[in-house]
Amino acid sequence: MKKTLLALFAGLALGAALMWLALHGHDAKEAHAEPEKKEEAKHDGALHWTKEQQAAAGVTTVQPKAIEVQPEAKAFGRVLDASTLALMLGDIDVARVAVDASLKEFTRVAGLRANGENASVRALETAEAALKRDRALLASAQSRLVAAWGATLAERADLPALADLLLRQKAALIRVDLLPGERPDGTPKIVRLAPLTGDGAMLEAEVLGVAPSADPLNQSPAFIALLKTNGPPPGALLTAFVSAAGAAEKGVLLPRSAILRHDGEAFVWLQTGDDKFERRRVELGRALNDGILSMSGVAEGDRVVVTAAQQLLSEELKAAGGAE
Repeated sequence: MKKTLLALFAGLALGAALMWLALHGHDAKEAHAEPEKKEEAKHDGALHWTKEQQAAAGVTTVQPKAIEVQPEAKAFGRVLDASTLALMLGDIDVARVAVDASLKEFTRVAGLRANGENASVRALETAEAALKRDRALLASAQSRLVAAWGATLAERADLPALADLLLRQKAALIRVDLLPGERPDGTPKIVRLAPLTGDGAMLEAEVLGVAPSADPLNQSPAFIALLKTNGPPPGALLTAFVSAAGAAEKGVLLPRSAILRHDGEAFVWLQTGDDKFERRRVELGRALNDGILSMSGVAEGDRVVVTAAQQLLSEELKAAGGAE
């Protein structure tokens, strides 16, 4: 009986000892892991590259400048077919030739009649009627030109030469219709254009005047603009922007080569130390001729990576994959 009690007490003591070791051993493990967590918390989330790595990748940076730009109204553009303009100019030329011939004939018959030579009243009346008819046809052709293309374009002294450039696609006429609800700041002088895909640099076109007709569905202000360079083919659709009233937009101007996209976001790489790089999300605004406006994420004077940004992203993603 005594041996049984001793064995029982020994078992209880052993169980208590094992439980104590289990509890305190777990605490010791957590205490041992705590420094690792703290060490992990010290990680700054930046990517570190030595100067040798930077030189091998060709890393270069720029310091963007803060800028202010006037607000713009959104619009869409359509390249007009200049062949109809050329046909109208041809009709006007034919009508002018007819007027010149009729005027000469009327002058000749009137001179003969005045000198008492062989010119009847009927011949004089016929010549006068022909002159009036041809003048009316000329006026009609000129009116059709104004109605179709607007007075500003129709009255240009260099219109025939311009039409030749348009037909050879050395220039382009663009109809610009503002989107519903958008309002320009008066009649703009310049319109900025870009392909619908957003690829390529922005182009600037001179606004010639208000469009001679309104879009039956849009009913928004519209303008005719002249692109003085090799333009898109007739019928091409463009994204357009015209100056609008309102407060200036503020931000920094980022080079296009600095901007990358990943997981549906736009970002840039900043060099924040001699060997330290940080990926920063940016809120992009308007595309300008020499860059893109950033509304947030980057400040004037930051060192923005413009070359090797893709290599930095690849290195970051590789490191993240290795950690996983």
